[in-house]
Amino acid sequence: MAQNLTVRGKIIDENGEPLPGAGIVIEGTTTGTTTDSDGNFTITVKPNAVLVASFIGFEPTSLKIGTSAPANLKITLKEDKNLLNEVVVTALGLPKQAKSVGYATTRVSTDEIERTNSINPVNALQGKVAGLQINTGGASGITSSSAITIRGAKSVDKNNSPIFVIDGMIIQEAITGNLAGTDWGSQLKNLNPADYESVTVLKGAAATALYGSRGANGAIVIVSKGGKYGKQGLGVEVNQTVEITDVYKSPVDLQNVYGAGYTYNGYQGDYQPDGSLDKVASQSWGPKMDGRMINQYMPNGENTPFSPHPNNWKEFYQTGINNVTNVAISGGGEKSSFRLSYGFNKTKGVFLNNDFQRHNISFRGNTELNRIFSVELGVKYAFSTAKNGASQGGWDWGNNVGMITAYYLPRNLDIAAYYDQYRDPKTKAVESTSIYSALRGYFHTRDTQLQKRNESSILTDLTLHANIAPWLRASLKGNYNYYGISSENHWVGTGENYGPTGSGGYGRGGSISGNYNFMGMLQMPEQSFKIAGEDFTVAAILAAELYGNTESQSWSKQTQGGLVVPGVFSFSNSKELIIPNYSYTPRNQQTFGISGILNLGWRDQVFLELTARNDWLSTLTYPSYMEGKNNYSVFYPSANLSWVFTDSFRNDIPEWFSFGKLRASIARVGMGTSAYATSRGYGVFNQGQIYTPDRSTSVISANPNLGTAYNEDLKPEIQQSIELGFDTRFFDERVNIDFAWYKSNTFNQIMSVGSVAESGASTKLINAGNIQNKGIELQMDVTPIRTSDWRWTVGGNLTVNRGKVVKLDDEVKEWQLMGGYDSAPEIWAYENGEFGVLTSYKNSSYMSPVLTWQGEDGDSRNGKMIIQYYQEYGSPNSVSAYYPLTLYDRNEEGDRDRHILGKVEPDFTLSLNTSLSYKNLDLYVQADGRFGGNYFSNMWKYAVPNGSLKSTLEGRDKEHGGIARINYKGETVYDGLMLDAVFAEGTQAPTQNPDGSVGAMIDVGGMTYKEAVEQHNVRPVMTGMWYAMNYGWGMCAMPGSIQDNTWFALREITLGYRLPEKVCKKFGANYLRLGFTARNICYLINKLTDGLNPASISSNNPLQPMDIGGVPFYRTYALNLTVRF
Repeated sequence: MAQNLTVRGKIIDENGEPLPGAGIVIEGTTTGTTTDSDGNFTITVKPNAVLVASFIGFEPTSLKIGTSAPANLKITLKEDKNLLNEVVVTALGLPKQAKSVGYATTRVSTDEIERTNSINPVNALQGKVAGLQINTGGASGITSSSAITIRGAKSVDKNNSPIFVIDGMIIQEAITGNLAGTDWGSQLKNLNPADYESVTVLKGAAATALYGSRGANGAIVIVSKGGKYGKQGLGVEVNQTVEITDVYKSPVDLQNVYGAGYTYNGYQGDYQPDGSLDKVASQSWGPKMDGRMINQYMPNGENTPFSPHPNNWKEFYQTGINNVTNVAISGGGEKSSFRLSYGFNKTKGVFLNNDFQRHNISFRGNTELNRIFSVELGVKYAFSTAKNGASQGGWDWGNNVGMITAYYLPRNLDIAAYYDQYRDPKTKAVESTSIYSALRGYFHTRDTQLQKRNESSILTDLTLHANIAPWLRASLKGNYNYYGISSENHWVGTGENYGPTGSGGYGRGGSISGNYNFMGMLQMPEQSFKIAGEDFTVAAILAAELYGNTESQSWSKQTQGGLVVPGVFSFSNSKELIIPNYSYTPRNQQTFGISGILNLGWRDQVFLELTARNDWLSTLTYPSYMEGKNNYSVFYPSANLSWVFTDSFRNDIPEWFSFGKLRASIARVGMGTSAYATSRGYGVFNQGQIYTPDRSTSVISANPNLGTAYNEDLKPEIQQSIELGFDTRFFDERVNIDFAWYKSNTFNQIMSVGSVAESGASTKLINAGNIQNKGIELQMDVTPIRTSDWRWTVGGNLTVNRGKVVKLDDEVKEWQLMGGYDSAPEIWAYENGEFGVLTSYKNSSYMSPVLTWQGEDGDSRNGKMIIQYYQEYGSPNSVSAYYPLTLYDRNEEGDRDRHILGKVEPDFTLSLNTSLSYKNLDLYVQADGRFGGNYFSNMWKYAVPNGSLKSTLEGRDKEHGGIARINYKGETVYDGLMLDAVFAEGTQAPTQNPDGSVGAMIDVGGMTYKEAVEQHNVRPVMTGMWYAMNYGWGMCAMPGSIQDNTWFALREITLGYRLPEKVCKKFGANYLRLGFTARNICYLINKLTDGLNPASISSNNPLQPMDIGGVPFYRTYALNLTVRF
């Protein structure tokens, strides 16, 4: 019997550069290995064996080994002209040839993910995948979440985010952001992108059907890096990134012409009679800032120049710094491999005192126990600490700096100087007005308060592989996910510098939760056979899976009534009794599923995949003491077909048509409901404890599920989907086009609706609804230049999705998706309407629509807003006694019917990119954006009546289009505003006398505002009074309130240089690359009013297009060094 040979060699490209990660297998077997970071490999073969080397993007090469091992073997791979051997990761982590996949997938390179340096991995995918929509959020600072959907939102009452699958463990991106409070992010922020081997986006139901009840919203599959078999010695990789975040523009465009002053004091545009300024005014309706020395804002009464401070808002922010270090050690032999890495991220955010720090340790190892069995182990541990995230609440005085910028910041205020006065004991007792309360609240929070959140995350996976026979493999895999949170809060109290002396406080809390996943799989590798002389292939998989959650706990504890000794943070320092909260939830949901996969191929041209999965859901199981239909068994079938027609008709198709594939798929997926939805009288256990230094009493209670009426026939949500598409490549792969059309309908929506009073419950669960998403995806790239030294590629993707509410229920025709905040619109879904629209109520000032003139056809007044005159301030002769007010759209019956103001979904999203490389130098540029849909900004709405926005310059003076009126001095000033409006029938409006007093009242009903002013001497409205009385809190949906959410951003510019291998050797390295990346460079298009920052959204709910505070515009600049030894 001949002895085995040990073959050592190197796989390189046509330029002589090594190909790390290339595969090499023994032909006719599944035995093989991959190259290390230097392209080296070691493999044991029998004499005369044939080795097949392959790598994504290159043509495979076969090489026969003789009776002795060759010395210094080098295998050169040529660029693959057809890319037919590309492998993608599909559901359950199964690799598959790209040409055989009958549905759309997109693979994002790990380099693209890493260079974003984003704490939130969702942001790294922005603009890179057709069908993937991301609304970037930043309202809470570093940890802010982003909204993400794949092919539209599909459920009225469930999380619409896709699942993230990390080495088989599923993590759901939670809705962590709200319209108030702090967004601390989800567990995803604890992942380390440096550990990713591949990231694949699975879009349609056919791609995710094997995930059963978890796959309805798509999946993002992440496979971690591991070691390389056959590597001699250890490989070390060091990656260091330093990133600077530069705040360059305020959250909204501000004016720098007029200073502090209120509209209703009668002095708009003028100094007060004593020559001073209304220094406590938070509004900016005062006189022009001309540099004169006056007493304005200094608490010590000092005169200072009355000049603009264009960048006073910058005092709320700082330059951010992000340091990221990753070190990885990998090694392997003929039968084992491993990779161990450590990552450290330390970030100082742009919000003051907002910090984040994360430690990551990751291990992945493989070993062959014997000829049959092998084991794979992966462990990821992360510990992170986040501090002082900004608040998004509109009235959170000390945290929401976006709101302070727009609402409480007169343009003449020098915040830095005021802060010095605030800290000076001699001047710390200042006026208690809105502007100073807001600023003192901010200073006090910044200097003294502490919000800290620690998180621990452990992801583990263990897999046992068995090569039972050449035609049969088996595996057993277990995953566990632990997620722990602890928080600590210090409230110092208001103190002398912040109003009346406060009491302070101390609080702690936390939670722990866990999830598990076990899977067993039998796999028959691809087998070839013939039928009637035709070549066929077949492969099959049978899998069983069990997953669920372990017990979870949460607790919180906070001092009551203040602290006995200020500044001593201890529960024993509480003034009053403490009642802690503790909740315990036992293992409350579990799913068991069985899956089958059958793959058939014909002539390596036509591929059919049939899958079937059946899940048994515990959440749809009724307890023994209740009657119920037990609809817990759910069947998810799918089929996908691909045909490489260019192979079938190669002789009949022009040579320039390099590759063409048609694909089609149909699938059914779904989702269950939350725990205990089918039971009453059982729920979460709470434990409270009354605590003082001398007394402690425990109280345990249960939260029975009595608020929801019983539904004996609750069914799972079901989504049915169909997809058609093609992948075509022309001119030797220089022009590539990938297109997909899809339609999905989600039925049996599980909705919680109002219940009848007799039931004793406030709500009931029903199955209803049909939400449809239909759209197209286009991905294209063109390579005009491709030589041995030069390569230039231009690409992009386009997505169009239309979400529609086909049906809700016979009794339910509308559904609230998201509530409004303060006076913000609500988000609703209407039967036969778009899925997600902004609405307001009629017959109420609560964001009511403006009433418009509706006359006969051709009437020039049609569509203009209707106004009337209203008297409120002062005597009838007061300069500000009368002002026009818009009329709300009211119902005759007085019902509070809702009015649709706009839609949430964009018309389309677009991303463009280009890459250019010359030898070892590479450049990448990306721009992306959304077009259409609507946005509501609470910050903008509140800022307009305060006069700080740039748009409020209109009408303030002659230069800005102001019309003549007579002020309180009898002087003609040009600060009247010409309104594009019509007076309501019967309106009486005041004329103006030469001395500025109010003249006769005349009937202006039906006149345009312009006619009344120019022809009948009607007193023009003072610009500030118009904005102050028609915008702001509780006002109707004025022009500008609902904005065009269209923007297009220059997202990324990356420049990199890789040192030649010979130069690297001089430094003792095998690979060295230096890169520079700039992100979020600028907005090329931004149609939001007053240049609002689109990244100001206050929640990662994809149905929520609004802000409460706003964030500044900032760019990031990063230097990156990667070295491999």
